[in-house]
Amino acid sequence: MMGYIELENSAAVFSGNNTEKVIRLLADRYCSLNPAEPYVWRSFDESGIQADKKAVYHFDFDRRFPKAEIGDYAVAIGDLFCPSAKGSAFLIACKNPVKLYLNRELVFQSNGAKERSGEKDRVQVTLHEGINRFVIVAEKTKLGFYCMLQNAMPQWEPCNYIMPFEEREGEAGFVYQLFPCDAPMPEEAALWGEKELLSWLPVVEEKPLKEDGLFSAAAVFELDEDRNVTWQKAPDVQMWVDEKEATGLLKKGEHTLHMFGTLAGIHAVRAEGVALHPPVPVHGRCTPYLVAGPMDKCTFMPVGTVAEGEMVWRPALEGMALRPYVETNLFGKWTYPLGVTLYGMKRAAEKLQDKKMLDYVLSHVKQVTGISRYAAYDTEKYGFAGVNQQLCWLDALDDCGSFGALMLRCDPRGEDPDVRRLADKIGHYMLHEQPCTKDGAFQRRDDTVWADDMYMSVPFLCRYGEMTGDSTPLDFAAKQMLHYKKLLFMPEKNVMAHMRCLQHGLHNGIPWSRGNGWVIFSLSELLQVLPKEHGDREKLIAFFRELTAGYLALQDETGMWHQVLDDKKSYLETSATAMFICAFMRGFRGGWYEQDMAESAKEAAYKAWKGITENAIDREGNLYGVCRGSGFSFSRNYYRSLSWNFNDTHGIGIVMLAGVELMN
Repeated sequence: MMGYIELENSAAVFSGNNTEKVIRLLADRYCSLNPAEPYVWRSFDESGIQADKKAVYHFDFDRRFPKAEIGDYAVAIGDLFCPSAKGSAFLIACKNPVKLYLNRELVFQSNGAKERSGEKDRVQVTLHEGINRFVIVAEKTKLGFYCMLQNAMPQWEPCNYIMPFEEREGEAGFVYQLFPCDAPMPEEAALWGEKELLSWLPVVEEKPLKEDGLFSAAAVFELDEDRNVTWQKAPDVQMWVDEKEATGLLKKGEHTLHMFGTLAGIHAVRAEGVALHPPVPVHGRCTPYLVAGPMDKCTFMPVGTVAEGEMVWRPALEGMALRPYVETNLFGKWTYPLGVTLYGMKRAAEKLQDKKMLDYVLSHVKQVTGISRYAAYDTEKYGFAGVNQQLCWLDALDDCGSFGALMLRCDPRGEDPDVRRLADKIGHYMLHEQPCTKDGAFQRRDDTVWADDMYMSVPFLCRYGEMTGDSTPLDFAAKQMLHYKKLLFMPEKNVMAHMRCLQHGLHNGIPWSRGNGWVIFSLSELLQVLPKEHGDREKLIAFFRELTAGYLALQDETGMWHQVLDDKKSYLETSATAMFICAFMRGFRGGWYEQDMAESAKEAAYKAWKGITENAIDREGNLYGVCRGSGFSFSRNYYRSLSWNFNDTHGIGIVMLAGVELMN
């Protein structure tokens, strides 16, 4: 089968035999397209329409409009920002007639049968790059006045809506309003325009926060020249500029201001020629400063942290909160593919002694771990968080294992309190909460077992055992690997089936390439740290050799492996090929092979790298042939038809890591 690119356009021609150059090509492209960016902070009206912890938005118009009459209708509008265009699916259920419009197109209209049953409808849509406007129209009937809206995969495609109209300044949430039954629908400009032409709820008003007690306040200001600043303040307010007494000459440039006192006193602080701003950019209604409290003493805590008593910064307005949102394509997100990507990039940075690349990885990890307490607080108080959605969801190994392993690669001893707290949370989940079969093997909540879950668990358990010094996680990982061999291994081919249905007691018999890659790569992670005297080590080395024999027999003449390993008509799959390289080279260096197999595995790894650089990486660092995220099936046609994605994060980092393993 031919590769994805012409040889003359390949990384192999561009770089020759220089593996380092290929790694840098991939890393530089990724980092330049996904720069380090902070979270977006938006104000949020606590009286507004909220999502629950499972990302279900509840449009409970019965509660919001208790005096509505039969036939009255409500309209709700929310904008959704998408970093790039994509297809997506949404779930809708209602008790009454509901229409959903997306970007002026009617995409859903309910029917009477499902209104009575409350059954959910699945609506497939296309989201544009940039802002997408959702308009919901719901009519009150005797059955009720309610509908719900949820993305079909919210932990993967979080939907955090922004209020429309320039006057709302990007505040989080929906606007909504009730209309009498005989009123015509609002004009198009009122629904789809940029200006707020009607009076929508929540009402745009700025009532200063009035609470008893003492509060901290934080702001920034900028001076265009060196000068003395005289503050007008009440006697009960203490002030610090740049964490020093707020007196004397201030230099040109930006300064921080902290205040401590009653809210009335803080509201009255002034200085001629000084314009205060919140310490982070805030979209939506806000005051020139943020406040936290009431508290006993002033705190200089950064925005995005949680103080004792679950105190956080917020606008000094009645009923307003401050919430963070991740609105980048990739940076600052906690997902399992990014755990794979950044693991490979970290190892590459260390091998190439590239501080800039290493700092990029560490800054990503620090951003998601540093916001973790705030995300947990936000989830408990308001529902579905705008950051760290998978970690807050925590319903499967996918949600925590891969990125958790990366996190401990960056902080092996858990010296950062946020890292240690998260590691313990994930460790407890894996060891005590994740569903298992009666024999103790990890299973999914739909009574299936997937080969993928070896990567979603074993590398983390290895790192967690090293961090704690406890042998339990490592023992548990070894047993999981042996359980999965029993459930999925196909001895006639020495490869793994992708999944097993526990209800029917059958695996699907289909050797999906990346599923196999997950297994042998994770097994290599385990064997690197498992003590030589461990009781299961010899069984696991024998398993490693069996898998290697199976994969060696199925390598394509290009050096790569196919999407379905034993189907040469399926496409060349890059991520699995890279994982086989990693595992083979680790086995070669670790002495896990007998001599003949060691040489064969090493030769296959170099051939595979040549295949990737000639067929799947172009001279601009674009990566081809990485299978998209998979479900499962008992049909081979399902796996054959699973398309590959361009520059998919399941492959970028593991290809870099494959290059590193060849250089070691």
